[in-house]
Amino acid sequence: MKKLLRLLFTAGLLALVVPFATNASASEKKDADEKDAPKGSIRPEGKLKTADLAALARIPFSDALKTALAAAPGVVVKAELEVEDGNLQFSFEIVGADKKTAEVEIDAGNGKVLAVDKDDKD
Repeated sequence: MKKLLRLLFTAGLLALVVPFATNASASEKKDADEKDAPKGSIRPEGKLKTADLAALARIPFSDALKTALAAAPGVVVKAELEVEDGNLQFSFEIVGADKKTAEVEIDAGNGKVLAVDKDDKD
């Protein structure tokens, strides 16, 4: 009987501890990802509407587009102004002549390339 109670007690403790351990590791991974992500020049906080984001951008869309196409030549299939990893950025999805997709992130404050992620799976 004592063994059964210990087993039940241990199982109960594990049921309480495991979800917190999982959440902590997910939180730590998110923090590590944000630390590794490039820092943009505009870092808005809180919930903002699309119109608010456009008002915060310091460079025009056309300049961001030119920079993105210089970084990854091709055809733009998607473009948006967004907050990602805390940065206000223009994000472009570009399909190159080789039919591979690249995502190019341009800082909406200074027009610098934050990242170019090429998808080799296409």
